Amino acid sequence: MLKGYLFFSKDNITVGYVEKDSKFTEGTHTYLKKAFSFLSEYFHIKETLPMIRAVIVPDRCEFDRLVEQLLKIDIEKPSNPRRIAQVQRTEMVFLSPSAYSKDSIYEYSEEEYRRLIFHESTHVVSEYLSPDIERMSGWWGEGLAVYLSNQWKYEDEFRKPVLEGVSRNTIPCINHIENKVKLSYIWGWTIVKYIEEYYSKDMIVKIVKECKDGNVFSILGQSIKDFERKWKNYLREGTKTKHYKSRKL
Repeated sequence: MLKGYLFFSKDNITVGYVEKDSKFTEGTHTYLKKAFSFLSEYFHIKETLPMIRAVIVPDRCEFDRLVEQLLKIDIEKPSNPRRIAQVQRTEMVFLSPSAYSKDSIYEYSEEEYRRLIFHESTHVVSEYLSPDIERMSGWWGEGLAVYLSNQWKYEDEFRKPVLEGVSRNTIPCINHIENKVKLSYIWGWTIVKYIEEYYSKDMIVKIVKECKDGNVFSILGQSIKDFERKWKNYLREGTKTKHYKSRKL
């Protein structure tokens, strides 16, 4: 399945790559190590995580093949050019930055690549800790990954639609966010950010480790209606304060 790949292994992390992408190997390994170190501390993980394997694939065709055969995930072919990474359990597949110009809508940026790796690492840790990851809403998983990776601070893809939605008073309801994959990425991080700021970081950890039925609001002790009202007010009030702007919502 991985014939023709070379492997770099260190500190419980293996990175697979083809020769032409060797320049990304050490950086990918370093970013993964830093991400898992941060996440282990954030979520109070004392044990060593299982072996992580990330494969940098050279093109879209190989990306789709490994997502299907290595990760065992059904995927459309060719997959959407916005899709440049996929994880399942402790296996990770990344489209090589060398293929971005041909096989994606993105241009390579080292910082954005680092945040992408952090995003996907968050999914790995969330699945490892969750009592039932399949029951968690998409907005929670993607929101947590966008928030902890800091993509929301620096990347217009996640940041700009929120600022525009708040300024136009077109903040979607949570049920709408839950039913639209794109909105999960755009608005999910604002919900996670609100929970961390108003309930605490430990509440984020508690939800990840203890939420069995996907009902985040039950753990918060809130009805979705009351939570949604407070969250929307938080977003509206935030744009009026220097603190909000300095935190780069």
